[in-house]
Amino acid sequence: MTKTEAKRVQTALKAKGFYSGQVDGSIGPLTEQAIINFKKSIGYRARAYIGPLTKAALFDGRIDQVSARRDLVDAIFASGEPAWVQVGRSYLGLKEYKGNRHNPKILEWWQLIRMPFTDDETAWCAGYVGGVLEECGIRSTRSAAAKSYFWNRWGQVLSGPCVGAIVVFWRKTPDGKYGHVGIVVGRDRYGNLMVLGGNQGDAVSIKPFSVDRVVSYHFPDGHKPGLIGFNNLPIVDSDGIVSTNEA
Repeated sequence: MTKTEAKRVQTALKAKGFYSGQVDGSIGPLTEQAIINFKKSIGYRARAYIGPLTKAALFDGRIDQVSARRDLVDAIFASGEPAWVQVGRSYLGLKEYKGNRHNPKILEWWQLIRMPFTDDETAWCAGYVGGVLEECGIRSTRSAAAKSYFWNRWGQVLSGPCVGAIVVFWRKTPDGKYGHVGIVVGRDRYGNLMVLGGNQGDAVSIKPFSVDRVVSYHFPDGHKPGLIGFNNLPIVDSDGIVSTNEA
């Protein structure tokens, strides 16, 4: 952040009543605490980082409630789900922007996985999974290819699903280059996997997927998987209509 940009941030924070120091362009402890307090006030993750979403809220008053973390990152769910499932759930409902604008969170995920894309039209399922993993301090494949988790034998390769497993699916043809990647959160009563993923109907959602499309299951290194096996997954409500739009 340049000194001029820092002054703009301090001026905006002061106008909103969060900053009482000098507008000097120096991001010190007082400014950092003001940033944290402002972000907490709108439900964003409480850290002294100014990203595209925070700038939009600070300067233009545009609060993206889908991306407001509602303290999910700082809390531990009673369900005991892995951190990347908790963080991933906090984005449920996030969608691509129609027209020439692009969702800044998707652009942030591209940056986190070191991809050069500056749009939300590029298939972003791997951007979502990789971005969520990176937010949790876990290195992803840093690739925009969904099948990169399969090709690279990423993490611990599992014999079956468990909650929090990264699941890779084929798309179009079983042996082709196209795929989809998401996070296993359960199963439905129709025999489908319930998967938390991005770019599922152009949004972050939980959808049922046929197990016939599974290519592989993975779990982050350094983390212990739960009970492995389809029948060990929790039941998640579903209409039984499997996903067909992941591009």
